[in-house]
Amino acid sequence: MRHITLLFSICLAALVINSCAKKEAKEEEQTHIVTVKTAHVTIGEIDNKISFNGKTIYLKKNPVVSPISGYIQNMRVKFGDTVKKGQLLFEIQTKENKALENTGSGTMAIIRVVSPTNGVINTLNITASGAYAMEGASLCTVAESNDVMVQLNLPFEFNSLVKTGTICTLILGEDTKFEGTVYQILPTIDEANQTQQILIRPHTSRQLPENLNLSVEITKTRHSRSCLIPRDAIMTNETQTVFWVMKVVNNTLAVKVPITKGIENDNMVEALSSGFTNADRVIVEGAYGLNDSTVVKVIK
Repeated sequence: MRHITLLFSICLAALVINSCAKKEAKEEEQTHIVTVKTAHVTIGEIDNKISFNGKTIYLKKNPVVSPISGYIQNMRVKFGDTVKKGQLLFEIQTKENKALENTGSGTMAIIRVVSPTNGVINTLNITASGAYAMEGASLCTVAESNDVMVQLNLPFEFNSLVKTGTICTLILGEDTKFEGTVYQILPTIDEANQTQQILIRPHTSRQLPENLNLSVEITKTRHSRSCLIPRDAIMTNETQTVFWVMKVVNNTLAVKVPITKGIENDNMVEALSSGFTNADRVIVEGAYGLNDSTVVKVIK
């Protein structure tokens, strides 16, 4: 009887030890630590912009015409030259003076044609000296390059988004952005395309050539004091119908927080009714596949 009792005690002790070992192993498995990177939630302003195509135009183009009929004796400009007001462009010799040029009658009948304004020669109808020009014929056009505008053909359905003085963003390539102000809204609609011409004055010291294509961004919606979460922190399901983030609590625990998305851009997403503050941190790297209430280690 004593032997049976001893054997039973040994078996019971072994069972207790085995159970404790399994429990410790399970706890070790449950407390597996995942390393993650985090970013702070921010409270700020975010807007939703619509992009359209635009092109540059010179608003003021001044034609230079021949004041008399005669021969172009001297041509002082080339296509694309920058000229100043009063600068000599052409010298025209009258027919009478041309006929008497070998008689020693001087240059009394030479007419000087000067630039009416500062600008660029964007049209040149005379290609070489010696050409004959009729009175009133167009010699060239001087475009005032300091009065460049961006022409936007805006679909009329977006007409309510702009008014005179509206600030917009002009994008020239990936790295060049500058602001522009709506200068004029023309009161006509293109019948075929139902678009309205908008003229935008660019705010840049850069010389912009005519007919340069660029993008125009106009703000559609703007929200202030919004909860903004880095785009890299947003998790979703396979159908992209449910969204959540992993919020780090006490610097050690990742908690799943469902969110409803609002306005978003390339870097940030607005979280609606999320309850976040700017003291909260969310996981931006390492959140994929994490379960709710996972123990994590935050690294820089």
